Amino acid sequence: MMRLDRFLSGESEMTRSEVKKKIKSGLVEVNGITAVRPEQKINPSSDEVMIGGKQVKAAGMVYLMLNKPQGVLSVTEDRRARTVLDLIAQPYTRKLFPAGRLDKDTEGLLLLTNDGMLVHKLISPSRHVWKIYFAVVEGEMTKAHEDAFLGGMEIGEKHPTLPAVMRRLSIDGDFLWRMERESGEGAEQRETEALPSGLPLRMRQICSESLTLGDYSRCGEGQSLCAVALREGKFHQVKRMFEAVGGKVVFLKRLAMGSLMLDRELAPGAYRPLTARELRELEEETRTVRVEEP
Repeated sequence: MMRLDRFLSGESEMTRSEVKKKIKSGLVEVNGITAVRPEQKINPSSDEVMIGGKQVKAAGMVYLMLNKPQGVLSVTEDRRARTVLDLIAQPYTRKLFPAGRLDKDTEGLLLLTNDGMLVHKLISPSRHVWKIYFAVVEGEMTKAHEDAFLGGMEIGEKHPTLPAVMRRLSIDGDFLWRMERESGEGAEQRETEALPSGLPLRMRQICSESLTLGDYSRCGEGQSLCAVALREGKFHQVKRMFEAVGGKVVFLKRLAMGSLMLDRELAPGAYRPLTARELRELEEETRTVRVEEP
């Protein structure tokens, strides 16, 4: 089920506000009954939707993996700047929107789709979908900084961040320090309680399979290579967390969102449809991901 106004704006050239005007004017019908509420829920695959006597049919869902380049906005339109939709060519002419946002100067994985329900499940604050990032940071990151991420930290929000994982990387992508091998029992217990099983191993796998030699070569003197996993989406969160421990992010790239991992073969600005397996795993994950109780 999805909102009537979202369905119509996604399957036509109209904006959401234009759709609402059509509904207010009595020009939209659902199963022969005049619609009066933009938020009315419909089933695109079974309900008959008409505008001015013409039927609007669902054209099907589109799922694109984009390697977002720097300098492009993660929005659907902007009068002054280039957007991620400006990168998309035929045959993907139906209206797509990004699943979440990346900062203008951040690169990496961005899912573009017209599946509003999947996007909601991926980015809703009540759900804990893990995102994994690669960062080049000014300054030397240490084990103490890794512990700070794991404990949550104050970054100027109403509440501290949820526990996150930061790992320093060597130039070949391996972790420089592993808590399970070099820390005491207490620290290991904290990680077990705060994190899903296998997350650090998953981070290593993603770094190994998604990063390129060009990514590693961005690290200069006095800088650190880091991988970060978090399950929130606060404004500039990764940058602000590093600032809280005395670092400064000079390059940031998202590598994964849930089970979906950036394809290393995609150059910045390139995109491709999700494979059947990628989509199936993403849908399965959003059905089982834990929802935070109010």
